[in-house]
Amino acid sequence: MNRLPRLKLALFDLDGTLTVEKSAWEYIHRRLEVWTGKAERFQEAFLRGEITYDQFCRLDAAIWKGMKVAEVRRILREIPFHPGIEELVGYLRGKKVRLGIISSGLSVLSDWVKEKFEFDYAVANDLGTNDGILTGDINIHVHYDQKAEWVEDARRKFRAEKEEVLAIGDSSGDIPMFQMCGLSIAFNCHSPQLQSIATICSPSKNLRDLIPILVPYLGPPAGEGMSHG
Repeated sequence: MNRLPRLKLALFDLDGTLTVEKSAWEYIHRRLEVWTGKAERFQEAFLRGEITYDQFCRLDAAIWKGMKVAEVRRILREIPFHPGIEELVGYLRGKKVRLGIISSGLSVLSDWVKEKFEFDYAVANDLGTNDGILTGDINIHVHYDQKAEWVEDARRKFRAEKEEVLAIGDSSGDIPMFQMCGLSIAFNCHSPQLQSIATICSPSKNLRDLIPILVPYLGPPAGEGMSHG
């Protein structure tokens, strides 16, 4: 155990990693019944390389123009979390590990998750608003495949070296994040590319199952591993 670096910072993807839904964007579209035949076409065009990521995001955001921010917030808070999130977060916090979210999703969701689970850091994309109404614009901070710069930002903020940082994600968009961290866990992941570079792959759908994986780096949870002899 002493030969392994002690972790100082844990960085999580959000959609599909902490939450069950793979895309907060798509979840909103489906709830508003504008996915099939409409927003779905933007995703297909992006995947074919016909539009850029920026164009993809702006087309998506424009669909919601005129909605109340409160309604978007309400819809996003319907999204369930993977079981075990409280246990994993509690374990990491108990080991004095700082917690961060790097998401190419929406800050409406990431800011709430940060507050709800007492994370130290969160970055995602901001929907444009005016007096509580969506303007149809978006401020893109995190491109789906450009998370590395935000890993650097978090490392500077918390003064963590690469080998002291854990990354947890589930999709190919997390590859740059994994490459910038000393330890990486592909959680409930269906991306062969991400699995191929991850330190560890966990097929579990319960975040609590990651705790035993982290014990060699951080030690057992409080109250465990004690002898009564």
